[in-house]
Amino acid sequence: MSKISVLIPTYNAAGYLSELIPGLLNQKRSSNDELEIIVVDSSSTDRTRDILSRDYPEVTVHTIDNKQFDHGGTRNLLANLATGDFLLFMTQDAIPYNDELLVNLKSEFADENVLVCYARQIPKLDASPLEVFARSFNYPDRRFVKDQAALKEIGIKTFFNSNVCSMYRSSDFHKNGGFPEKIILNEDMIYASKVIFGGKKVVYAAAAKVYHSHNYSLKQQFKRYFDIGMAFDETKYLLEHASNEKEGMRMVKKQLKYLIEMKKPYMIPYAIIEAASKFIGYNLGKRHQKMPQKWKKRYSAYMKG
Repeated sequence: MSKISVLIPTYNAAGYLSELIPGLLNQKRSSNDELEIIVVDSSSTDRTRDILSRDYPEVTVHTIDNKQFDHGGTRNLLANLATGDFLLFMTQDAIPYNDELLVNLKSEFADENVLVCYARQIPKLDASPLEVFARSFNYPDRRFVKDQAALKEIGIKTFFNSNVCSMYRSSDFHKNGGFPEKIILNEDMIYASKVIFGGKKVVYAAAAKVYHSHNYSLKQQFKRYFDIGMAFDETKYLLEHASNEKEGMRMVKKQLKYLIEMKKPYMIPYAIIEAASKFIGYNLGKRHQKMPQKWKKRYSAYMKG
């Protein structure tokens, strides 16, 4: 007998719940597997909590003040509320692709050295061509296992992990101290690096799939990459092992080739401007310690207070 705890931080998630919660409740599971779903809601101003209490009484809901949300801290709170042997962290806009998400993720833990397993992200129907490419670049259709040996082959992507949909072995998660708190982003990647450096494994399970994509504006991309830059400035040790900028350049080159192959060369100027927005945001974020607080709040997508 084992239990899977699905853990979801929410804020104004009313538009996603009718797909997300049934998609989880209807998942295939072995006869020995129990399921619990726990939500920590950051004081939504829409009908999120009303919908959950009315339509999905099997979901446990805990509410925090919006200003208390922290990418690592809120997820640690969810983990502490959970009783499962496996912790599946998801975001409110990650919709199961089919009913085999849980079984495909959990099956990877047959190897006792696997501590983390994350899912493939499939672009939604409304995804732009640039977003479709980004999902295929970061989430290919090939499964792979990552350990310290992978650093030479795939560089910074060795540490890649996404709490959009990622499962953790509960006992090791608590033993390793959970996620770092009070950082702007990358709590999932930092935990994965701890697993890798500890001699264990992180698995990308391409067979486990969720729909997830965003059509960000140039301003949103700038802000997002400003936060990524801040996060990497706070975790410089990761970049000592592999270059993030090199991976970014590889992505841009492949993206331009993709647009040509898809007969969409007219999108190349926008793609270049978008890449520049990301590059500038990222590099400003890495230098955030030299900036006044009010500038950082203006440039950041997630900074509170």
